[in-house]
Amino acid sequence: MEQTRNLTWKEALDQSYRSVEDISKVIRLTETEKTKMAEIIKKYPMCVTPYYFSLIYADETDGPIFRMAIPDVNEFSEGGEPDTSGEYQNTVITGMQHKYKQTALILSTDRCAMYCRHCFRKRMVGGDGNEVAKFLPAMAEYIKSHKEINNVLISGGDAFMNENAIIEKYLKYLVSLKNIDFIRFGTRMPVVLPQRITDDHELLSILEKYGKQKKIYIITNSTTRAS
Repeated sequence: MEQTRNLTWKEALDQSYRSVEDISKVIRLTETEKTKMAEIIKKYPMCVTPYYFSLIYADETDGPIFRMAIPDVNEFSEGGEPDTSGEYQNTVITGMQHKYKQTALILSTDRCAMYCRHCFRKRMVGGDGNEVAKFLPAMAEYIKSHKEINNVLISGGDAFMNENAIIEKYLKYLVSLKNIDFIRFGTRMPVVLPQRITDDHELLSILEKYGKQKKIYIITNSTTRAS
């Protein structure tokens, strides 16, 4: 933990654990485990930030944080569907879904600071970006023409993996829409990469600026080690 406090969020992200070689320096793995884990990572990428990894004890291979972050061979088990919640049929524009009457969902990125092993979007996160939003003006027009939509959820991946300029671009478009009452950002940054929030004053300024025009909510999953 002490080693990560003075890093910027991008520096911390660059030092994330992404390969079998990275984590085997800290966690004891057999050669068989290394081989199987490498196969999983090839299909479902791994990324664990230094801060989140610091919550994992090297000998606790069955703890909740370990299970959340470290690949498991059971991820190749049969069963289930790649699109568990019907996202394909609810996509109205590439990267935007309209499943629930009042909500437009935007997949703003396929990148995360930490890839949760249980993610229901494993089909796309860390992938080739073919499901990510690309047509913001068209999305804004769609929302504008569907008066029943009163809120937008900017998700991903992790919405705060976007550069600040991209986040501001979304907000600039969305706050101008009269039928939008509030905007939500889906992110786990407060949990897995807190520097993104605590040390990025530009991001906070952007949220404050547009928060004066529309209500902005940060939606996060706060799974951490119980104390």
